[in-house]
Amino acid sequence: MYQLPVTSESVTHFVNSASSFEIEQQVRKYRRGMVNSLLEYLILNCLEKGKMCGYDIITLLHERFHTLLSPGQVYPVIDDMTEHGLIYKEKQGRAVMLMPSHLGESLLKAWREEFTSIQMQLNNLATGEIHALSCNARELSTI
Repeated sequence: MYQLPVTSESVTHFVNSASSFEIEQQVRKYRRGMVNSLLEYLILNCLEKGKMCGYDIITLLHERFHTLLSPGQVYPVIDDMTEHGLIYKEKQGRAVMLMPSHLGESLLKAWREEFTSIQMQLNNLATGEIHALSCNARELSTI
């Protein structure tokens, strides 16, 4: 199937014709995808502050990102992380408390370094785009 190329004009047209509701829907969808794709990192980040149960992690992520994850999304990831030695489970009464292992802490540190590198690249990209727009604006003003 042929797709039209995305140009700055088509993006501008979409933004100008899209309602704020449609834009907000797309932003929420993007945020939810980001939270899902970074779930292991986010779980380790939550556990860095101390022991938590799965319910507390779901609640904290909802408060931070305004995205409600279901237990069916979170608990399989917790089980997988436990299986791979990234976190430990400790039963306390009826609750199962989670804590990061040494491997999980090391991985969290490595991911943070990687995210810092990615963020720098994104900032450079954004700065380059702003610079290009500024140059284009100056060129147009001289015509």
